[in-house]
Amino acid sequence: MASSVLVELGNTRLVYDFGRGIAHRLVGLGLRQDDIEHIVLSHFHPDHLSDLIPYLHAAAWSQIDPRSKDLHIYGPVGLEVQLMRLLSLFGPSTLSREHFEVHLHEIHTDQLVIDDRVLGFVDLPPADNHGLTFAAGGTTVVLTGDSSFHEQEVACLQGVDLAVIDAGHLDDDEILELAVHSRAALIVCSHLYRELDEAELNAMASARDYEGRLIVGQDLMVFDLGSQGRPVQRRPAVR
Repeated sequence: MASSVLVELGNTRLVYDFGRGIAHRLVGLGLRQDDIEHIVLSHFHPDHLSDLIPYLHAAAWSQIDPRSKDLHIYGPVGLEVQLMRLLSLFGPSTLSREHFEVHLHEIHTDQLVIDDRVLGFVDLPPADNHGLTFAAGGTTVVLTGDSSFHEQEVACLQGVDLAVIDAGHLDDDEILELAVHSRAALIVCSHLYRELDEAELNAMASARDYEGRLIVGQDLMVFDLGSQGRPVQRRPAVR
């Protein structure tokens, strides 16, 4: 399961991480090239950025949905070097054309600004991985990218309303520890490398007085950010 998350905040739409299959999923959601203007990369592993190649190739060459708006890509220090390698792999004219530009923004602090919105860009273990934090409609949200169980991750999730976590690098006990100690209200286990038993996880967490809820993520799962810190899960979007 890819780790990418589509975030819609009013008129601002961004994709956090861009792993395998995401370009196809965006098309399946009915989103056109110009509907996505911002991409945030947590780090530079291939499963978090590999679909930039087909996405940019389509942006440059599609006659059905040609891109006309510039694309902004944000990421940790080293973004310019890594992305220029990617963009130059097939030659400068293959993944970019004169009708749009790709702007690279290296993030040197613990925040980034997109469309006047301030989002947190939190350093999480292992090295060079970064989580994204923001608030909307009274709801606090954390996306962790790749992250091992660590006190920094517990602190990042402390009391938040919605967390989408990397569960692929955690065993069941570590997922439980993260839930119990962070007290995050709703935790979505994403970036899966194995099957998880949602009912069993919740039963074990409840036995340890965890009052929130653990959800095993699915592709196209949708959460509406409520007005009182209560994200509401909707059925996976199918279009």
